[in-house]
Amino acid sequence: MATAPREAEKLPIGGLCDCDRQSFPIAISDITCDGCAAEAQAEWDRDFDFLHLTIADRIEINGRVLRHEGRRATIRFFGQIHPSVVEQLTH
Repeated sequence: MATAPREAEKLPIGGLCDCDRQSFPIAISDITCDGCAAEAQAEWDRDFDFLHLTIADRIEINGRVLRHEGRRATIRFFGQIHPSVVEQLTH
């Protein structure tokens, strides 16, 4: 019988990032109402003051990169995602 994955084993949420005239896929994790972590296939070359995210092919929101290290970035949303939507995305 299959069991539900533990929190740490959950798969990341698929997303798309548009910034600085480029678009690339990202894996979103640690999502909250205010922001998320995002991992790209290549290293983030800088912090971006503005980017547009498409999350799980259904949510669009703008934000900015607060910090980055290698392929991983911390993103803060401009505005918020409703808590019930965050709950749906994480379960």
